[in-house]
Amino acid sequence: MNNAKLKKESKLCCFVIIVLMFLCVVPMILVLSSSLSTEEDIIKYGYSFVPRHFSLDTYVFMFANKGKMILNSLWMSVRTVLCGTLYTLVITVCFAYAVSQKKKVFRFAKPLSFFAWFTTIFSGGVLPWYIMCSQYYGLRNNAWALFIPYGISVWNMFIVRGAFRSIPEEIFESARLDGASDFRCFVSIAIPLAKSGIVTVALFSVLTYWNDFHLSQWLITKADFYTLQKLLYSMLSSASFLLQNSTGMESILSNIQIPAETAKMAVAVIAIAPILVAYPFFFRYFVKGINVGGIKG
Repeated sequence: MNNAKLKKESKLCCFVIIVLMFLCVVPMILVLSSSLSTEEDIIKYGYSFVPRHFSLDTYVFMFANKGKMILNSLWMSVRTVLCGTLYTLVITVCFAYAVSQKKKVFRFAKPLSFFAWFTTIFSGGVLPWYIMCSQYYGLRNNAWALFIPYGISVWNMFIVRGAFRSIPEEIFESARLDGASDFRCFVSIAIPLAKSGIVTVALFSVLTYWNDFHLSQWLITKADFYTLQKLLYSMLSSASFLLQNSTGMESILSNIQIPAETAKMAVAVIAIAPILVAYPFFFRYFVKGINVGGIKG
């Protein structure tokens, strides 16, 4: 009976996962197909999963018209992801290791853990946060504004803390008996053994920084610091954005219609593609890190 029940539950879980996967994949196919369609087909027939007339005119138009801005936004997004992920990992890992220690090793472990948990319930609000970032910290219209405010996520910290707590205490005690300092235990023992949790947080951080447009929306007004998501948001908000400060418009407009709708889909494809390529390489660490954080946290 138990085996039969488990088989039914497994089939139900597989069915739910397939449905969820379908709901995630279908919009991506629609976006890709729309970006490879002509503007006339989108206006006349609407969006479809297969292009009626395959065309790269949208990508030609975008890179001829806004190519410099797209590449600059792409570079800003990549730089933000790299710097932000490193910045977040350093803060998160150090904080998680401190709160994972026993009182005899670090007496402020419990107060720091309570402080982190307390911030998940109460916050000062968006307006005080904006005033602090823009007026006191100088985080406005500069690259620092794109990642400094996202220094640490408490939930990510709990994942890494769980990974640290899953390490047997005897390993640290043995290292200390051999003369290893706390810093040596942290660098040589804790970090390598908690690799799964750390990689999981790194993946979360990459997704957070890559997909975020709130910081650039609130703290960035200069186009030189636009991320790809901010550029996409601007295009979705106003199709006329495509025509602002355009260069070489005469030769483009003589061959194709201004692709307002398909251009939005093309930028979405450009924004999604790097994450789709990188995600499979981190998936096994993601699953293992979640399990460790959930069981030991």
